[in-house]
Amino acid sequence: MYKYSKFRQICATVAGMFGTSRAARRLNRDRVRYHGLIATVGQTRIPRIKYPTKIPFALCFDARGCAKAAVTLKSLLDASKNRCDYDVYCIINEDVDKKSQDIIRDVVKGTSSTVHFVYGNHDFDKSNRRAWPVAMWYRLMLPKLLPNVSRIIYADMDMVFFNDLIDVYELDLGKNVIAAVPTRTNGYINSGFLLMDLDKIRHEEIYDKWIKSSMENDFKNPDQDVLNATLGGRIQFLPLRYNFQLSHGSRIFKIYPEKELDDLKHNLVCLHYSDYMKPWAERGKRPVFSKYWWDVARTTGLFDGQE
Repeated sequence: MYKYSKFRQICATVAGMFGTSRAARRLNRDRVRYHGLIATVGQTRIPRIKYPTKIPFALCFDARGCAKAAVTLKSLLDASKNRCDYDVYCIINEDVDKKSQDIIRDVVKGTSSTVHFVYGNHDFDKSNRRAWPVAMWYRLMLPKLLPNVSRIIYADMDMVFFNDLIDVYELDLGKNVIAAVPTRTNGYINSGFLLMDLDKIRHEEIYDKWIKSSMENDFKNPDQDVLNATLGGRIQFLPLRYNFQLSHGSRIFKIYPEKELDDLKHNLVCLHYSDYMKPWAERGKRPVFSKYWWDVARTTGLFDGQE
């Protein structure tokens, strides 16, 4: 149990009683709940020899998510400068036209990273997805869409990076198929950040299992639940620093040991705005730590506003 977590939760609950809106009350609560959990982001890291090869990295989005994906990508490239480059695969919908694609190309311009645009297929057209956009399924299409890529790192478009992805890309998965951060004590993982062994998925025909499961079940969180339902026992757990979600709430102190939360303070890799409150929303409806998103967004010129 994290030191003073019970006292912190009491204070957070009290703070959450004040505010003129749901968002304001949530913001007050989270300011107390997460206080001090991020301490030294953006500070100089230990120098290293630049990674010799480009790391495959995937983003999936439609036209509405293009600008947000650009911010996520810009944060990753900035955090990885002089350390590694990426082969960026953008899995897109038909509505992402050339003008939208140029937004992403402009982010990569001037770096040694490369960007590739690949249209999603129709294998999941009959799958249940509730109110989620079809692009939600694109991450599960990666083994099929990228036949020449052996392993890849996937990230949601509502993220900000503070460090490179060299360590996680080199991770030995053993018999496991993917690696992700657990969000429950039973090992249930979030699908917002994934290391995927595409060779293994293709060889074991797991892709077909995903399609079948997606059509047979009306999951609450479709793509995420499909992964958890079909890969039980073959998911390697990553440290919290690879997917710190603002939607964790009080569970964060129950799921993760004190050592892991202390690691988060100084070694945060990815901050995930996975809640209903998004940093690009109008003022008064933005989550805690929105400043970090805006620090990057302003450099892209794609958004007006500030924290």
